[in-house]
Amino acid sequence: MEYRKLGSSELEVSSLGLGTWAFGGGRWWGSQNDRDSISTLSRAIEEGINFIDTAPVYGRGRAEELIGRFLKKRRLREKIILATKLGLSWEKGKICHNLKRERMQEEIDESRRRLQTDYIDLYQVHWPDPETSIKETAETMYEFYEKKLIKAVGVSNYSVEQMQEFMKYCPLHTLQPPYNMFRREIERDIVPFCIENDISIISYIPLHSGILTGKFFFNAIRIPNDLCRKNHRDLKEPYYSLNKEVLKKIREIASLYSKTLTQFVLNWTYHRRGISSILVGARNIEQLEENLGAVGWCIKEDDSKKVEKILEERGKRLAELSGGS
Repeated sequence: MEYRKLGSSELEVSSLGLGTWAFGGGRWWGSQNDRDSISTLSRAIEEGINFIDTAPVYGRGRAEELIGRFLKKRRLREKIILATKLGLSWEKGKICHNLKRERMQEEIDESRRRLQTDYIDLYQVHWPDPETSIKETAETMYEFYEKKLIKAVGVSNYSVEQMQEFMKYCPLHTLQPPYNMFRREIERDIVPFCIENDISIISYIPLHSGILTGKFFFNAIRIPNDLCRKNHRDLKEPYYSLNKEVLKKIREIASLYSKTLTQFVLNWTYHRRGISSILVGARNIEQLEENLGAVGWCIKEDDSKKVEKILEERGKRLAELSGGS
């Protein structure tokens, strides 16, 4: 396992982090057995993953509570870089934004209670709140940081302009954006800005909600009826056929390394410029073991260029499809 520093903080995290959205169960990813979640957590730590990312909104606190019980029972808290978030909550069946100072103070206490910890290693604003000024949010985060309730400050789903405003009032160590082979928007301005300002990028959905594993194209696996994938554009025609063609070509390159498509895609992602760690969800040990096969090797430059050419061609085809719609 490789370990990388988070911005100007003192934290070092594994290049693969364990994302725990699925641990919360519910409509987003479907049902999840707690025993599978616990065994996955245990194996991940055994294999060198020291970075666990969660959020209160994952299962209305269920993921945080499970992680908290696990770490306390196994006495592993000090060995783990524990990241959680704030700013989103379930209200009357809907997810709502709230980054007012009073609510933030309530949320950090709620998360620490569920996680059974006095401090949070990396605390992240989950999404910007259009009803709250970034100044109020950042100043409150700085209070947490000064009181040593948190060791590092992060934001998620922020633009360059929003990060610039945030940094006027609080140090910023990390950004968590979506990023994968099929979603590369951050390469234009966000990656250069983060590199210039020593902000570590922790990317989520590196497998594009499972689409980049190829399982919905080659393994005869039915597209699940969860909210994340049942209406996903890339699993519907004409995009489905295009993506199948693209992934078939990338899978052929992966086979040269005796790696699965999943392992090749993850390796490509965490070696991209500016990326410190990628958050990979795993519902069970089998998925985790496959993910772990992504570390400890590198893609040759010539093959990286081939992948880039394949993805560029996909981009052109997408533009044609969009222009014709």
